[in-house]
Amino acid sequence: MIGSIAMGIVLAATLMGMTLYTLVARGRTEYLTAARISTHVAIWAMFIGAGTLLYFIFNYRFDINYVYEHSSRELSKPLLFASFYASQEGSFMLWALFTAIVAIFLIPYAQRQRYEAPVMAVYLAVFAFLAIMLVAKSPFESIYSAHPGEAPAGFIPQDGKGLNPSLENLWIVIHPPMLFLGFTLLAVPFAFAIAGLLRRDYQGWVTTSLPWTLGAAMVLGFAIMLGGFWAYETLGWGGYWAWDPVENASLLPWLITIAGVHTMLTQKKTGGLMKTNIGMTLLAYSLVLYASFLTRSGVLGEASVHSFADPGNLAFTLLVSALVVFIGFSLVTFIIRWRDMNARGGDYKILSRETGLSIGSAVLGASALVVFIGTSAPLVSKKVDTSFYGNLHIPIAISLMLVNALTMLLKWKQTGIREMVRKGAISFVLSLLVGAILFMSGLRDLDYLAIAVAATFALIVNIEIMAKLMKSRIGFSFEGGRGSMKPRLWSAFKWSFSLGFLGLIIASKGDYYKYGDLIVAYGPFWIGFLAIVVLAFTLIGYPRFKFDKRFVGTYIAHAGMALFILGVIASARYEKKQYGTLPQGEPVTAFGGDYTVTYSHHEFSEPENYHFVLDIKDRDGNVEQARPLLFWTAFNNHTEPIRNPGILKYASKDLYFTIVGIDQKGGIPEDSLTKGQSIAAFGGAANIKFDEFDFSQEERAKMMSQQPFRVKANVEVIDAKDPNAKPIPLELSVTRNLKTGEAKEEDVKVPGTSYHLRLSELRPNLEDRSKSKIIIKMLDDANPPPPVKEVLTVEAFVKPYINFVWAGILIVVVGFGFSVTRRRREALTAIEKAEKAYEKILTLRAASDESKEPIASKVHHEKNQPILKKKKRT
Repeated sequence: MIGSIAMGIVLAATLMGMTLYTLVARGRTEYLTAARISTHVAIWAMFIGAGTLLYFIFNYRFDINYVYEHSSRELSKPLLFASFYASQEGSFMLWALFTAIVAIFLIPYAQRQRYEAPVMAVYLAVFAFLAIMLVAKSPFESIYSAHPGEAPAGFIPQDGKGLNPSLENLWIVIHPPMLFLGFTLLAVPFAFAIAGLLRRDYQGWVTTSLPWTLGAAMVLGFAIMLGGFWAYETLGWGGYWAWDPVENASLLPWLITIAGVHTMLTQKKTGGLMKTNIGMTLLAYSLVLYASFLTRSGVLGEASVHSFADPGNLAFTLLVSALVVFIGFSLVTFIIRWRDMNARGGDYKILSRETGLSIGSAVLGASALVVFIGTSAPLVSKKVDTSFYGNLHIPIAISLMLVNALTMLLKWKQTGIREMVRKGAISFVLSLLVGAILFMSGLRDLDYLAIAVAATFALIVNIEIMAKLMKSRIGFSFEGGRGSMKPRLWSAFKWSFSLGFLGLIIASKGDYYKYGDLIVAYGPFWIGFLAIVVLAFTLIGYPRFKFDKRFVGTYIAHAGMALFILGVIASARYEKKQYGTLPQGEPVTAFGGDYTVTYSHHEFSEPENYHFVLDIKDRDGNVEQARPLLFWTAFNNHTEPIRNPGILKYASKDLYFTIVGIDQKGGIPEDSLTKGQSIAAFGGAANIKFDEFDFSQEERAKMMSQQPFRVKANVEVIDAKDPNAKPIPLELSVTRNLKTGEAKEEDVKVPGTSYHLRLSELRPNLEDRSKSKIIIKMLDDANPPPPVKEVLTVEAFVKPYINFVWAGILIVVVGFGFSVTRRRREALTAIEKAEKAYEKILTLRAASDESKEPIASKVHHEKNQPILKKKKRT
């Protein structure tokens, strides 16, 4: 099969490339071309393997076990794509695919930085591990070999099992790929760190790998945020981070990477912290492998709802082996080079930026240690309570925000205390003022108040410094007259798109589910607006902004983190929660009268989706609709519904509603009886006794084959007011269809009365018939029951300033993006300077030799002179 052959080629080529690059790193440069060819063979074979699996999924090849287990004909195209990485095998395939893609960009970058051989040797070792996992646990296994003896030869299922319903969401298309891309990018600084150790280049590797480290932190942080947003929008429990061990496993490498970024900047400026930076970088990727082990080995099967099932002995052994080999090799190399790493510039003054960055890294390390202990606890005992994380992170958050602010007020090497106070006085006073306002508003919890003041201080400091930087680096001009159309069109599109997107957010109140309808409704108007702007910019001229964003990335990221902390505090401390029932059509006040909630009706859509429409009216009379969802699926045999919340989004808060249960009010009353039990009915006018039931073998066979089946129950009705009355025997029956959920209840009238009985359900106990039960409905013509009303049990939340959480992380990501651009430019500039200096040395040597040597020997000398070939910028 093509896919299996492709995976075999990937494994062979990566092992070959790793071996050849190792030889090149040891001086055997004649193998360099072969090493590159082997690597590109592995990359293209990986593309073929991934493309083959996607082809099988989109063409419903249910004879492939992975396709059968994780896709179905009912899935939309985006969800079909998501089934590509829905389980163990597919997620390794996605990880390996990203590893191949990143390798395409890494090879020329490492080549230009003179690091190609050692970096690619380590990177291909990572690629080889993933290839081994894909060969050992192949996604191309046929259904016949996966289920020997169960699937007859030639049998192909008509449909697959599909995705877990909790995964059938837009975010599965975005979150897992971002997460695995982040893991992949972290392998690059890991490879550079190992290469730096092997080459004893303890300074140069930092500048070279810093853009990749920042990029990995940016992508992984965004992926973690998307995971939290996904949980918040779909799971219905009202939160976005449950401190689940598998969630924490992705958080750990991110925390260490962020800490490493700060210490790398310190080394780049001062030359210190050599050992710290290499240790941090090696630890970050080791935690990626540790996260993979926790998630995929099955060891957290009972402690985490996100953990994959037990992968089997072979895959478990390979995961443990990878953990031991990579961590062991890193640790041994680090120890061997320990004494050789003599850092300079380690005498840091207390009031200096390098000291602040070092303290900040230590605080992040403390956070990572807390998360690591809590995450690893299930391996040795039991899962820790979430309060463990919250209580220990309160002092960490306060310290982190204070260090965030103070470090930005400090200069490199040393800062006078008066200068620091002068710079931060206004920000500090404003943050204390905010704290006083919060205290008077009712925030008396000193822990939360301290975090809020510290985060506000950090936010104001970073905004103030960023504003000063932007003031000198931003410009505006108006380009009039005739000229090239390209900048005019591009400027018109940017203005129109920005204003249109802003209008979309305002019109939808941030609810992305409304984007599609709004775009369809107002798309023509936007096109007309774009045409007007293009015409105006062509005839009159266009505005042009100049913004030097090189130096603002740090302050944007720090401000975003402060805003994120404020959002966490506000949404946690001021959250309101209410639990209650909503009878259909009856208004119910909520949250102290701030809102009136009315359950209007439910709407059904295929296959088994029920949207419950809640009308939410505020004190001003404004009415909005929340639409929490329940849906049933064959994935869990229709036993429990999957719940999605209904969320109303506002600028300052979210209103969040989850359906907990559905009941009925009114309608025909019913009661349950155990075999031999007698109950009073019809207001005490009669007694009903359950005698026997009839659930024949024939009817049981119908039930097992999903056909309509009939059950019977014999009861006796006795007039409770006449002691001499004889029991009236009655036979009740109901016919059920498990496929459709329909039930046909036979109505039986009690002779001589206005009473009716119906058998609603039989719960037989075939091992002990005396424990069998029935549920009967009782109707009296003389006293008709009230109409049936659905009653919802609802859990509702008010989540204040939850948007600060999402906005904060997005701002952090933007800040990292600016920093990546800056540090990449610096890395390329550094190698250009090195190349020019080396060329100058060669020129001087050549001139010196020419003046000393006879002219006759000049040709011979030039033939043996090493020539530096300058690489093209990539």
